[in-house]
Amino acid sequence: MRGCMCAQFSPEEDELFEKTGASVLRRLRKTKNPADLLSVVASAHKEFDRAYAAAPAAARESVACRAGCDACCHVPVGLLAHEVLIAAQHVQMTFSPEELEALIERAAAHRAAFAGKSNHERTDLRTPCVLLRDGSCSIYAARPEACRSHHSTNAEACRMNLATGREDIDVYVPGVRGRMFAVMLSIDQAVAEAGFDGRAYDFGSALHEALTNSFCAARWVQRQAAFPEDCWEASEDGDDESGVIRAEGFFQ
Repeated sequence: MRGCMCAQFSPEEDELFEKTGASVLRRLRKTKNPADLLSVVASAHKEFDRAYAAAPAAARESVACRAGCDACCHVPVGLLAHEVLIAAQHVQMTFSPEELEALIERAAAHRAAFAGKSNHERTDLRTPCVLLRDGSCSIYAARPEACRSHHSTNAEACRMNLATGREDIDVYVPGVRGRMFAVMLSIDQAVAEAGFDGRAYDFGSALHEALTNSFCAARWVQRQAAFPEDCWEASEDGDDESGVIRAEGFFQ
């Protein structure tokens, strides 16, 4: 589960967190048409771009991330249901039938490989994201929040961290990371505060379910758990209960 960094936020980041979360929560509560709810969250992802553009120039200039550096695409990613559904929607709108069939096969293999394993065991698999294509994200415009939030100062260090299975080398970008996490956590907390599924799911497993079961989105809209237990994000010891995000009263 994503850990809350709120206590480590700067005053500027804390303000970004509060404003973004309050705006998303307000829009979700005002939206009357259930079919529009997922679009509300998807549109909030523009806040990542605004937050990044407002980061110090020196921090942005130190970012080494480029197309083709895909080390971060080989580690397990835990997402909230709305992120999986946004990705699935993008896939269904943009992939050809042949691409969709191939993706479902990869996602099914990923799900089978991850079943019953702890997060540590999943990390050791070094499994590439099922949406990785020639070193780049095939759904970049609809990529999850964790992917939007991650920036590195050293692509080679990312590869070294991946090889060891540990984050021995600090690659995070001061001045950028806090802003990205402020936006990510504020959206997640707002979604949970509005009553929607706040559990963290393994991306590849849940994406497989979303692409093969049309009821996932309907359950999310009805504020139910969108995906079954075998899609939950695992903890270090395999206790999947760690995938619950608790946000009661966060914006009160």
